[in-house]
Amino acid sequence: GMDLTQVSGEVAGMRPSNDEVEKKLKEAVSAGKPYKVISITGVDTSTAVLADLKKLCDISRATSPDTLIIVDGVCSAAGEELRMDAWGIDLVLTGSQKAIGVPPGLCIMVVSQRAMAQIPPMQEIPNYFANLHRWLPIMTAYEKRQPSYFATPAVNLVGALRVGLEQMHATPGGMDGYFKAHRDMKTKIHAELDGMGLKLLTHSSDISANLLSCVRYPPGKGPQDILPAMKEKGWILAAGLHPDCAGEYFRIGHMGYSVTQKPEWITSLLKDLNGVVNGKK
Repeated sequence: GMDLTQVSGEVAGMRPSNDEVEKKLKEAVSAGKPYKVISITGVDTSTAVLADLKKLCDISRATSPDTLIIVDGVCSAAGEELRMDAWGIDLVLTGSQKAIGVPPGLCIMVVSQRAMAQIPPMQEIPNYFANLHRWLPIMTAYEKRQPSYFATPAVNLVGALRVGLEQMHATPGGMDGYFKAHRDMKTKIHAELDGMGLKLLTHSSDISANLLSCVRYPPGKGPQDILPAMKEKGWILAAGLHPDCAGEYFRIGHMGYSVTQKPEWITSLLKDLNGVVNGKK
């Protein structure tokens, strides 16, 4: 029942145009039908494109102030800079398994008061488990240290989440230091890749995620030449995902523990990758 407008990059590896986003928002406001929601993908998992998030939030708030700003932070939250209150973001949705460094299984959502005020009545939400009206009394009770129950939480993952959050905040400089560590690691990785003669799928390093790199296969080589050889050396590189060019590149994740606690792992991975690509030891 929704009318959707999608603004994408011209080709895989490019950002959507900020000007085009602004144009669409202005047109909707002028027509008297402003968008209810703008949804922004913080990092596109398939191409490693990093959204110009703050700028898009600024555009949305200035052009269409009643539009809720929602961020898909599955591949960006915690590792990429995000200032929910300062940037006027209304909802961030992410998982536990990326930069937070926790095993997969938790859906983590942060919602502004403005967005909460627009949630439909309980009986109008068909999804039982995801209905926030059912969870709010439980969360309020937990905050008061009172026993309450809706569904048994994944207590082992909640415990792991606490450890992940503690590790992030223990980074020198706190969260700002955590963001910086990922930016610095990306800079190092991209310089190493360039030295191997490898090119990014992303249009430039500047718009590439700090947590993920999408790397084109060298001329004359493909998935069968790189991925199995790296697996034999103990590394799992992910295959390409974008339907327009999935067979042209592979993906390297560099986030969380491997960045802040064990950067030598990434150094070893890059050394082995150079050996596979260029026959160097």
